[in-house]
Amino acid sequence: MSLDNLTHHFLIAAPSMPDDRFAQSLIYICRHDKQGVLGLMVNKPIANTKVGVLLEGLDIEVENETIMQDMPLEGGPVFPEVGFVLHTGQPTWASSFAISENVCITTSKDILERIAAGQGVEHYYLCLGHASWFKGQLEQEIAQGDWLVCPADLSLLFKVPFEQRWHLAGNKLGIDFNFLSDDIGHA
Repeated sequence: MSLDNLTHHFLIAAPSMPDDRFAQSLIYICRHDKQGVLGLMVNKPIANTKVGVLLEGLDIEVENETIMQDMPLEGGPVFPEVGFVLHTGQPTWASSFAISENVCITTSKDILERIAAGQGVEHYYLCLGHASWFKGQLEQEIAQGDWLVCPADLSLLFKVPFEQRWHLAGNKLGIDFNFLSDDIGHA
């Protein structure tokens, strides 16, 4: 696998991940270009927070009651006050770009208004913050064994329960994290 462009791939934190902020995380790579990499953690909901409450805090009227129960995700440690909407569909919003054939990222308020009305997208996550790496940094972390990489798929991205995603992503590579240890050299 080439590390030149990991857009629309998952980064799977290795059990030995040295950065606690990314322990057992699954990151979806939204952009990988000559400037670096931007990704969103897609398996860590923010406890005791609901998307509907956040939208109401932005003066967006929530008409869709299911939105009131949706949890935002911790997208990453960089700019946790900034929201990113990861969603299915096309990049038809004011500030939107396509990641793959049917996955986009949007940062404009217009998509939030449509989501609050129960329109616009079939699947979405409101991610607060993001993960990013400067040119060459992620490739170095992969070479050190901090991350595993596999192609993304929509089922794992949008349908699998959050708490199962890290393990199932490992399973895609033939790895069962239940049988691995980061404690080397001890019997």
